[in-house]
Amino acid sequence: MKQPAILIVILALSLQGCGQSEREKNLQEQQMEINKKEQQLFVWEQRLKLREQELNAARHVLDSSHLQIDTAYNPLITGKWVAKMICTKTSCDGSAIGDTKTEQWDISYNGEEVVVKAYSGPVLIRVYTGSYKNKVLKIVDEKPNLEALISANLNFIDSTRMDGLREISQKDCKIIYELTLEKSK
Repeated sequence: MKQPAILIVILALSLQGCGQSEREKNLQEQQMEINKKEQQLFVWEQRLKLREQELNAARHVLDSSHLQIDTAYNPLITGKWVAKMICTKTSCDGSAIGDTKTEQWDISYNGEEVVVKAYSGPVLIRVYTGSYKNKVLKIVDEKPNLEALISANLNFIDSTRMDGLREISQKDCKIIYELTLEKSK
């Protein structure tokens, strides 16, 4: 009599375990969906912060006490540039201070918007868009991925040189590169 009772208990526990496995799978799927939405929100938050900074800068320029007239178009920034980057600050795994990168940037205008195509060798790796004002080129990755927002601010020095910073903002960390551009000959 004891064997059928034990068999029934074992059968009931195993059936209960199957349901639990399905619930755990559903919870994991829900957690992955939540993580994906959090990453999307982070990217939007970073884009909004950048837009807010641009709006604040625009308000400052329009302030009557600081009114400046500057062109949003500079033909001297167009063309091919060699972009050299060196990491100066990082809190991200897999990145170290002193890391270097070199890319070729092709800068052009689309109306008043600046378009920067970044190449590694012959491969197009990223497209930035932005604006040029008061001798400063501000660009952001045209199609940011869910993991990072990439932007750069460059100061126009002369027709052959620009320098500034490139920033990669991720959910939990940030990488900052010093950036030097020299016009290709």
